[in-house]
Amino acid sequence: MVHLSRLGRRDDGAIAIVTALLISGVFIGLCALVIDMGMARDTRRQAQNAADASALAAGNALYLSGTVDFTSAINVAKSYAATNYGVNAADWVACTDAFPLFYHPDTVCISFDSASTPTSVRVKAPIRQVATPFAQLWGTSSVPVSAAAQIQLVPGGRAKCGLCVIGSGTHDLQNGSITVAGAGVAINGTLSANPQGSITVTGGGSTIDLQGDMSNVKKPGNFSPPPLVDQLPIGDPLASLSMPDYSTLTAKTNSCTQGPGIYASLQACAGGMLPGLYVVTGSTHLSGQSDIVADGVTLYFICGTPALPRACNAGESGGDLLFTGQGTLAITAPTTGPTPGLAIVADRNNTATFSFRGNGAQNNTGTIYAKSGTLNYRGNGAGYALDSLIVVGNIDFSGSPSAFQSSYTQSANVAIASSDMHLSQ
Repeated sequence: MVHLSRLGRRDDGAIAIVTALLISGVFIGLCALVIDMGMARDTRRQAQNAADASALAAGNALYLSGTVDFTSAINVAKSYAATNYGVNAADWVACTDAFPLFYHPDTVCISFDSASTPTSVRVKAPIRQVATPFAQLWGTSSVPVSAAAQIQLVPGGRAKCGLCVIGSGTHDLQNGSITVAGAGVAINGTLSANPQGSITVTGGGSTIDLQGDMSNVKKPGNFSPPPLVDQLPIGDPLASLSMPDYSTLTAKTNSCTQGPGIYASLQACAGGMLPGLYVVTGSTHLSGQSDIVADGVTLYFICGTPALPRACNAGESGGDLLFTGQGTLAITAPTTGPTPGLAIVADRNNTATFSFRGNGAQNNTGTIYAKSGTLNYRGNGAGYALDSLIVVGNIDFSGSPSAFQSSYTQSANVAIASSDMHLSQ
């Protein structure tokens, strides 16, 4: 009996050992599931964020040079992936994608839907092996993790309109003559014109787009090509443009000799101004044969004072320009630096008028942007915006004729960012 009792106790101990082993195995399995898979999920989340950011960055860079630029788009996608996910050059060489888009000039993991005018970009983050220290007890030492993102966009780089009047009010052409080459004319709100008023657009594919009808326009035959009426309002093509940063500039008094700074007004400088950014808080009114000539310069019209410059409040009029007589404003925008292609810009809330009267001329190269401002021509003045994208809130012409002539090439102006960009996958 004693012998049998000892055998029973031995069986109980064996069962306890087996049970303990089973419990340990289940615990290790749970650790593998919770810890190992948790690490994989976290890495997968990082990979998706990196793919999303890289695809969006590539889309932003794709058209910034004015034409499609695959090299810049690919480089910026790789840069974002390196910053956000630690991807290196060797990772891209080894990267594979089972579902690439049509065109992939560098790596199959950064692809585009067209070799000429892409509207979609796909980025697949290179596979990363995530170590599984617990699961390796069952022969699984790592799991592969990757993610892909695809965006849709409306190609940017070039403006549809060389003269874009984006305000919703009434725009008075009167007897004015507008000629734009290289891009179209687009006018929101209502256009009013006298019988002698005319708009001419030259260049293949360029149009005259009017949001309103022709009821306030006399003799619409003065428009070439015939305008497209009742169009949807155009958005601000420069809505994504960053306003110039003047935080390091100081108040100055003589724009002809002291160079970039913050001024109450500008002086006539026929001999030229030093290159850089000139911030203007007040009225610049020049008459007679006063000229402002500047190469590599951006003029920025805001509110406040030179000592306390500030952004304008909604509906507020800040710095402005008035040329009368035979004066000439000749600004050539910078080609490098923080404001490339930007010649004249006003705070987006600045309702000031930029006016040219008499026989003066405006000989600019670079973008003119006054979202809430008015471009005003009176008398016999001829505004030759030689190479400008012009985006203003309003136009107001008077006199006979008030002539405005402009051409537009993207390379001399601010690049238009791609629009309607969104993740599609």
